[in-house]
Amino acid sequence: MTTTKDIRGECQHCGGQFDFSAEQVGLTGNCPHCGQPTELLLAVPPEVESPTRTKAVVFIAVAVVIGVGGWIGAQLAIKRAKRMVGQEAPPAAVATPPPKPIGPFAAQNFQVSSVTLESASGSRLVYARGAITNTANQQRFGVKVELDLFDTNGQRVGGASDYTGVIEPDAEWKFRAMVVDAKAASAKIAAIKETK
Repeated sequence: MTTTKDIRGECQHCGGQFDFSAEQVGLTGNCPHCGQPTELLLAVPPEVESPTRTKAVVFIAVAVVIGVGGWIGAQLAIKRAKRMVGQEAPPAAVATPPPKPIGPFAAQNFQVSSVTLESASGSRLVYARGAITNTANQQRFGVKVELDLFDTNGQRVGGASDYTGVIEPDAEWKFRAMVVDAKAASAKIAAIKETK
């Protein structure tokens, strides 16, 4: 004895579900709910969410949350780093002009000492003594110092000079110029000349 299996169908008009025998598939019958004629077809199975799809949606949502959180964290870290750099950084260097040369011969890369008049021991000769330092990073050749001589009233009474062949970089030349004017009480460097 063959038994036919009942199949669940759905009315095309009202959507109501009803059972009919499998042999009637494709025929037309009246809906037991609304009474309208409807084709006897299998009901569309209810859409069941796939576990794979649910997991994919969850993973995407988690990835978006992590990405947004990471971006926000990075922005906060950048702002904090900028603030810290701004606090710890020394004030911006202000362009300052180079320092003005110290002394009257600094522009020539010479540093000079004061000049004194000294008598040679056991003699009547007087010398003007002082020192000139080469502040350049190169040798200076044929350096001549010229001195002005003054009396006790500050009046110029003559001159004296001395010469050296070379002054090494950062080296000091101690000059000794003979003073021939008996009225000379003091001396001052008037010029330093170099033959190149």
